[in-house]
Amino acid sequence: MNTLTTRALVMLLSVLILVMIGSQIYYRINDRHKTEEAVLCNINENLSFKGVVIRDESVVNFSGNGVFEYLYSDGSKVADGDSLAKVYPSEQDLINKRKADKYNKIADILERAQNPGTAQNVQPETLNSKINAEYKKLISASLQGNITAFAESEEDFFLQSCIYNIITRQSQNYADEIAALRSKAESCAAASRDIGEVEATASGYFVSYVDGYEKKLDVSKVDELNQSDIESIIKGENKTDNGSSAIGKMFEDYSCKIIGIIPNDKRVAEGNTVRLALGSDEKIYNVTVESVKPAADEEHSIIIMNCNRLDPDIVSSRVLSLELVFDNYKGIKVPRDAIRFKNGEKGVYVILGNDTTFKKIEVIYEGSDFVVSKNVSDETHLLLYDRILLEAVSSEDESANDKAS
Repeated sequence: MNTLTTRALVMLLSVLILVMIGSQIYYRINDRHKTEEAVLCNINENLSFKGVVIRDESVVNFSGNGVFEYLYSDGSKVADGDSLAKVYPSEQDLINKRKADKYNKIADILERAQNPGTAQNVQPETLNSKINAEYKKLISASLQGNITAFAESEEDFFLQSCIYNIITRQSQNYADEIAALRSKAESCAAASRDIGEVEATASGYFVSYVDGYEKKLDVSKVDELNQSDIESIIKGENKTDNGSSAIGKMFEDYSCKIIGIIPNDKRVAEGNTVRLALGSDEKIYNVTVESVKPAADEEHSIIIMNCNRLDPDIVSSRVLSLELVFDNYKGIKVPRDAIRFKNGEKGVYVILGNDTTFKKIEVIYEGSDFVVSKNVSDETHLLLYDRILLEAVSSEDESANDKAS
């Protein structure tokens, strides 16, 4: 092949490449199609509101002075005569007592770890897996701010680590450490003394805080509360001063009533069982709607619910951020104007390179100007991040609007 022929082929190839690049640029510049990217959306029809918890409560009083160490967690069931709290003359006495308890607890864990029966037939690999699992629990509890779960995982993590040191011969025993801890505990205990106890005067459930509404709210009169009363409680207004002698409260029954103001909604009717969530918490409570009555504001209603659950979340506060939980829809958002019908099937056109392709959709929710399609992996269906064409492909296209009309 002579030089002239070679140059001619090179020039021809260059022209072809320039034409291809130019056509691509032209296509990009002159592509006037309106499109929208297929993205995930999460639709829920929950009702958020502030709820007021109402029980028949009695205030627990202590006439003396001192610092209290509560012996029960909030919401615990106690019997008549049970000691609810110990009283110490000063905060330092209580601090010393808690230090003594902590030293003794660590010593107890070390004694368990070095006990031959504890470490017998335990493999290091198995223990290592347990240690890693407890470490992950610690991180999770820390991120969630769950103090109780963190304390439990911390104790288990420490125990498993100490056992691991014994079976891998990194430590022979913990005799010296235990002796030192017991000595510290004795010193702290000697520097602490209690001056009395607060006893329960009846059986029931104990909570270690008061808020000034114990004497103002009555379960039998809950239906007398109007919108103004509820809003006043939510704002923390018009409380009764329980005095400095109040150290907590008791109630006989674990059930309670919850009252709140919600937007008018036909799904909330007297006698219905509804699902209730505390804010963003995943825990769901099944409650019964006792009554729904008009509020002063015509666009809202006053709802009263019966709740037969008792846990720290319910007793932690008088006013709770709540949600009535209804249906939840998660899928791909599709503009209603983009919907087309092909061979009797509902779908949309998407742009793939220079081509347009019809893809089916499976509608699970319908909004005013959009629908939510089920998110699937089938290539014949609309997929996440597809470019949805918002205009007709041809005059023969039948849109969802056309079909509706």
